[in-house]
Amino acid sequence: MKKILTVIAAAALMTACGPSRHSVHVEMRHPSKAGVDLAGKTVSVVYLENDNQTASAFVEGMADGFAYALEQDYATGEGSVGIYRMRQSPGGIYSSKDSLVNLLIDTDADVVFLFDTVAVGTMSPGGPAAVASPSSADSSYVSAVNLPFKMKLYCFDAMDKNEKVYNFSGSSVAVMDVYSDGKQSLKTIVDKASGVVPQAGWESGMTVADSFKSQWKHEQYSIVYFDGSKWYDALAYAENYDWKAAMDIWIGLLDTNDMLRRSCAEYNLSVACYMLGDYDLAEKWLDRSDADNQLPVSDAMRKRINSRK
Repeated sequence: MKKILTVIAAAALMTACGPSRHSVHVEMRHPSKAGVDLAGKTVSVVYLENDNQTASAFVEGMADGFAYALEQDYATGEGSVGIYRMRQSPGGIYSSKDSLVNLLIDTDADVVFLFDTVAVGTMSPGGPAAVASPSSADSSYVSAVNLPFKMKLYCFDAMDKNEKVYNFSGSSVAVMDVYSDGKQSLKTIVDKASGVVPQAGWESGMTVADSFKSQWKHEQYSIVYFDGSKWYDALAYAENYDWKAAMDIWIGLLDTNDMLRRSCAEYNLSVACYMLGDYDLAEKWLDRSDADNQLPVSDAMRKRINSRK
């Protein structure tokens, strides 16, 4: 940090009267590949079950794995994503906006995901293969049991101004490893596989969640400053991503009749609010900065703010 501030100070002396610009490099969170932004929102996951025990066990595991993956990615803590079971009703239309809004209200969430009932095919076991280092004779062979499935997932975000219902569907084959002594019948292998269906669903749910995880991008943002200890202190806080501490200093620098200096402080406050996820306040500070003295870096900042709205 000392080396950085030495360079900053030298640059400021070279442009004694006007402001200088320093680039802060950050990894910024962006919406998922699926287009759903879950940052800072409460999430619930609902799954439908029916009379098909295999399908119901699979979709339950899928919902659990999906919720766990989201909790890990958004660092919200285990159990923060509510999981709810619902019985499928004949003729029910669960992909409608009205149905999803009702679920939002019932689960008290900002975003709801609904896993429709899963269509599963017939389990097909492969021939047993010898295990290189078996722990016992009963597990000296392993059979890969394939379970084809088709899934549908609906999502509604109450905070999305477009009020769009997201529909996702896909098909795949879950592979379950069943251990035996190599002498058991195919029916016995399939019966054993039924016991690990929830785990196969869990792993599939983890895979589905990949499309809803945050995307991280390396970005560069400009901070403007003048020669002075308070400006340097605020810049040091920004360099360490302590935006609230930097804001306290920039707010104190607003008490001036120098329109350019005030504009720079207001611009920096806009950047800080953007970093903290308050895009509306970021826009207000940028408006004030432009009104006092529009800076060359203002247009780029406004485009970033608009892209988040």
